[in-house]
This record gives sequence, structure tokens and C-alpha cells, in this order.
Amino acid sequence: MSDNAVSPIDAPSFRTVLGHFPTGVCVVTAIDAAGTPVGMAVGSFTSVSLDPPLVAFLPDRSSTTFPRIRDAASFCVNVLAADQEPVCRTFASRGADKFATVSWRPAPSGAPILDGVVAWIDCVPDTLHEAGDHYICIGRVTDLAVENPTLPLLFFQGGYGAFSLGSLVVGARPGLTEHLVRADRARDEMERLADRTGVEVLALAPSGDTFVLVASASPDGTASPHRIGMTMPLAPPAGRVFVAWAGRERIEQWFARSVEPLTEQDRMSLDQELAAVRESGWTPAFSSERLDDLWQTIGRIGQVGQTPSLVRHVTEAITHLERHSTPDDVTEDTAGSVQAVMAPVFGPDGDVVLKLSLTGIPRGATLERIHELRDELLAACARVTEALNGRPPGGPAPAR
Repeated sequence: MSDNAVSPIDAPSFRTVLGHFPTGVCVVTAIDAAGTPVGMAVGSFTSVSLDPPLVAFLPDRSSTTFPRIRDAASFCVNVLAADQEPVCRTFASRGADKFATVSWRPAPSGAPILDGVVAWIDCVPDTLHEAGDHYICIGRVTDLAVENPTLPLLFFQGGYGAFSLGSLVVGARPGLTEHLVRADRARDEMERLADRTGVEVLALAPSGDTFVLVASASPDGTASPHRIGMTMPLAPPAGRVFVAWAGRERIEQWFARSVEPLTEQDRMSLDQELAAVRESGWTPAFSSERLDDLWQTIGRIGQVGQTPSLVRHVTEAITHLERHSTPDDVTEDTAGSVQAVMAPVFGPDGDVVLKLSLTGIPRGATLERIHELRDELLAACARVTEALNGRPPGGPAPAR
């Protein structure tokens, strides 16, 4: 055998090895020469060029559907959502009326856009290449849009699934099992607190350089708009409750995570805020355009899941929140804009292991009302601390 000879590759091995590379799942649709909608599922869609805008998919040369798409004046690539596996299987089947159970509307070119897809890319045929037992069909993009910014359907190792960010999934974070156990033990107290105050209660836990939403309780018992497992960066100005009682080393690590470099004045101001949190045992959050945007984005994540784009938006919003917000800032004039009050739950060694937050306080609250909510929250945190440690908390742990 010469040095340039290539060993034969058997088909099962080829499929097995290449199956370890995940691919997106799309349905390519068109209106055929007879005016009938036609579509086929593909797992080989890719972008080709930005200038000019070109995309491609690779249909099997034995496909009986592709010739009808090839001869059409246009085609539309429909990116399937994670919950559209049945749609994928419908369009991967042979012979059936694939549009009998699928709703659609025409793209600008007339090719079908399927309901519920993540995105659609409208194209006109550009070039067609033969490549072994497949074609490479290149289309020129004429229009496109994000339809439903949720998680896409993926094909991996012979099965269908969804994308997830490992760093943003509760089960993938080391040490979070213990936090989840704590949150479960706090749940009854959280539900009573929500019922007494009429405000949603969130429990968040520190996890390395992030903090994670681990439990929620709504006053009316409805599902929270905030997705459990949502992870946010533990970086200034967010997460002060988690570092206020920590040692200097952890505070410096918190400073270092700031997206924008901190000036010496910034550091002094943040140190003063941490001292105010330690002294008072709680901290407020005031409504602002940035904070409203943050909660709207987190609510969107609760609806569609943690997409990279939405998570990046959360990170950006958090890192640009107003930095100066201490208990001393809550006055008769500012009480009406307090959106949340937060306080710590301590572990046996004095570390903050949970943060409870009364979130979504209606605008226009009086100073007396904010103080009532603060007192209810502090009492609940003390009871949770006692329940976790088997002894009275004795107030906030001292600074170290």
C-alpha cells in the first residue's frame, strides 16, 4: 500500500464518530411548481458567506422531496425549536402530507414559515454542487428574522435534545446540592413570608463567581416568572449581601470581577456600602430603567430558557446597575421606588449561604411599608438561619 493510500471507512463507524458532533435541525420548505407546499428535515444547514449572504444545506441525492425544492423559485430554512421534535419527525417521514398538522404562513418569497420556529431564512437558489451521495445546495439570502428566541432543537448521537450552558445549569455547578437542600428547608418560611407580605420571595445562593436562583415563593401560589437555576454574575455592584460578611480576600475577588475597572474612589464607596449592609443586616434595590430591564430579561428567560443572548443581556444589565444603594438611602422621598429588600441567611461558620429577597414591591410604597417588609424579611431570615444551624442565629455574623 502506498503512503498516499486511504483506508476504507465503514458507514457505521463514520456515522458513530460524526454523530458526536451536534448539529442544528431545520426544515427547508418551498412552494413547488404545482403550487403545493413541500418540506424536508435537514441536519446539515450552515452559513457560507456574509458578503454576499449565502447559506447551504446538504440533501441526500436519493431524496424524493429535494427535486421539488430544487426546482422551486425560492426556499425557506426554518430553524426548529427544542420542543419541535414532532415537527422534525413529520418532515423526516416519507409519503405523508407533511403540512396536514403543521400551521404556516408565507415568507416574503412565498415559501412556508412554520409556526413556532426559532428563526427563518428566506432564500433563492444560487448554486448546486454534487458531493458524493449528497448535494450541496447554496442559497442566496433575501430575508430573514428571529421568530421565537428560544432554545433550538439539536441532533446528537442519534437523538434529539436541546442546548444548555453548563455554567448556567444548577446541576452542573459544584456544591449547589447543599444550597438546594438549604433552599428546600427554607421553603415553608418563604411561603409564609410571601403570604404575609403579598410580595414574591426569592432565594439565591452563592456559587463561585456567580449566584443562582434556587427557590421562589409567590403570594398567590402561582408559578414564578423567574426561572429556577438562573445564574447571575457575582460582580460589583451585584451580590453585596454575599460578600458583606466575607473576609478581605473574597471582597477583593469580588472587586476584581467588575466588568469596568474600579477606581480607588469606587472601591472606597463599595467598602462603605458593604459596611452599611453589615451594620443594618439588609439592603434595598431601587427601581431604575436598568433594573426594570434586568427583571424583564429574567422573566423572558423564564419563558423561553437560558439562551446565550439573554444571559449576556442579564450580565450587562447587572454590571451597569446603579452602585450606590444602602439602607440609609431609603427615606420618605425614595421609599416609593424601592423594588426589593434583601437579607442574608447564615451558615454555622458565619458565611452567607442564602440570600432571601422580597422582590417586586409595588411602586409608591411608604417608608413605613418598606420598614414593615424589612422587619418581616429579617425575622424570616433569622428563623431560617436557626433552622439550618439548629441554634438561635444571634444576629448577623461579625465581619472577618
